[in-house]
Amino acid sequence: MPAAVVETVRGPLGVAVSRRSPLVAAALEEEQAWTTAQVWAARAVPDAAVEAVRVGSVLYRPDGGCTLRYRVRLAPGGRDPAGPEQLLLVAVPPARTGVVVRSFPDDPELPTLRSALDPVLMTEVLGRVLDRTGRRATGRWAVDVVRYPRQGRCVLRYRLPPGPGELRCPEVFGKVHTDATASAAASALRLLRAGARRLPDHLRLTVPRPLAVVPSLRLGLVEAVAGRPVLPDLLKRACGSGGELPAADPRALPDAVRAAARMAAAVHAVHPAAAALPARTPPAERSAAERALAQLEPVWPQIAQRLRAGTVGALAGALAGPPPAGWALSPVLAHGDFTPGQVLLDGSGTACLVDVDTTCVAERALDLGRFLAYLHVAGVRRSPAAWPLLAELSALFLEDYLASCAPAGGPRGAAADTRRLLLERTAAYRALSLARLGASACWQLKDDRLRAVLDVLDAGDEWRRDVRG
Repeated sequence: MPAAVVETVRGPLGVAVSRRSPLVAAALEEEQAWTTAQVWAARAVPDAAVEAVRVGSVLYRPDGGCTLRYRVRLAPGGRDPAGPEQLLLVAVPPARTGVVVRSFPDDPELPTLRSALDPVLMTEVLGRVLDRTGRRATGRWAVDVVRYPRQGRCVLRYRLPPGPGELRCPEVFGKVHTDATASAAASALRLLRAGARRLPDHLRLTVPRPLAVVPSLRLGLVEAVAGRPVLPDLLKRACGSGGELPAADPRALPDAVRAAARMAAAVHAVHPAAAALPARTPPAERSAAERALAQLEPVWPQIAQRLRAGTVGALAGALAGPPPAGWALSPVLAHGDFTPGQVLLDGSGTACLVDVDTTCVAERALDLGRFLAYLHVAGVRRSPAAWPLLAELSALFLEDYLASCAPAGGPRGAAADTRRLLLERTAAYRALSLARLGASACWQLKDDRLRAVLDVLDAGDEWRRDVRG
């Protein structure tokens, strides 16, 4: 094999995969990755030479199959019109029936992605959309991939070069789905925009305007809004960057956590009206977590046992039977996937909400517990010594949430029993999120993330140290 930079994804989780699925194990090996890239290049770009291969974005499946991605760098001078780096989508079957290699954007889960990336077609589509909204729509739009997760969707940005005298280029964001989710997301955005206008000033929330749904492309288009997901980066800096990153303003992280609390309170204050939203109940959430752990058992039985044991204490009694009545437990509009990465902040500190595919009706603790689960795993993954800071941030998040909810129905200075009940159910939903997050880390062969999840579960109630309840 010629000298090249070849990176692979292997770790303790891969040991069980190697025993169970030799074809998958081979696909993760550098020699096989190199061979696959060479065979693809000889067929697709015969004038180009493979210079490096990087293996990543692994998604192992319960049936023993796997999808993964190879990033292939071609040597300078290659005649590939798509550029020097190619993304290969590799599907490994559970049996020895042959590995399938496709080049991005030929994704069988997103059959309309290629069309949504076509600048000629999308210039025509965006021209029609923006003409209806009274905005300029001339010129050729450029297309960028913003986020392409392992399955189910792809976020795109469309940019129109600025015209004479214009200082910034118009932007439109699009999301390609596997199904008709784009229509449901557009409805959720309209509901949130209408509700946000009626919220008090302290719950200011920016929600982008849905521009169009293109059913033939399974594509939803929304206007661009200001804001960046700054919280994960601030947490990384605060939890021990080891000199890799410059220190941030010490007020920035607490301010971002407070903004996250206000965002959750704002979403929960929007009346779900008569929207056809899914309901997520405690029994359903418990069943979903149990199914996730049950799927792990044939491959990683000890890990499944540890994840299940880590949730027992938090779940004991907390989500058993119907929830009691009261403000803290009443169903509200919920985000459904509320994590630190979902909190976008603009320069003024206003929260921006853009990803609403999982909007549902649920109790408040669903969002609060999920946010804390991701916050704690992100912090511990960066540094095992992060708990004092995480405990402080957890208390800040919950206290600010309760304070923000006061004018919207939760009495200021909520009674101790109400606070305690909300905290107990938040802890239970946090445990469920941790179990599912740990299961997801296994299927992605993310050993470091799994270790962080297990460390968080082992820490028990450390995060509640500073929380009054």
